[in-house]
Amino acid sequence: MVSALIIVLTALAGAAVWSHLPAEIAIHFSASGTPDNHVSKPVGVALLPALMVGTLLILKGAFRYDPPDTPRVAATITVATIAFMGAIHGLVLAWNLGYPVPFDLALVGSLVWAVFVIGYAVRAEYVHG
Repeated sequence: MVSALIIVLTALAGAAVWSHLPAEIAIHFSASGTPDNHVSKPVGVALLPALMVGTLLILKGAFRYDPPDTPRVAATITVATIAFMGAIHGLVLAWNLGYPVPFDLALVGSLVWAVFVIGYAVRAEYVHG
């Protein structure tokens, strides 16, 4: 339920700023923060929310096929992953709206997120599970 809400809010964020976005949207950036891949506005606004839906379905299927020993692990990892994707979409929208996006901090944040999510899952499943 929370993941679906995050996806809806992510899609609504794109719709809310639609009129302020350029016709071509940067969706990928080099390590220095220079855009190196652009798509049309409709694709740029809809792509990540669509990928979020696909990711949610894959995670639901994976956890149904091989459920974790602790049920809340599946919910936590699912929400964390969908929220992470929503945050990335927010950063992409912000950059395309002209806001400065600190890509070095975004990269560090991504790595910290990964360490915490993996650490949580390992601890819950193998240390305390």
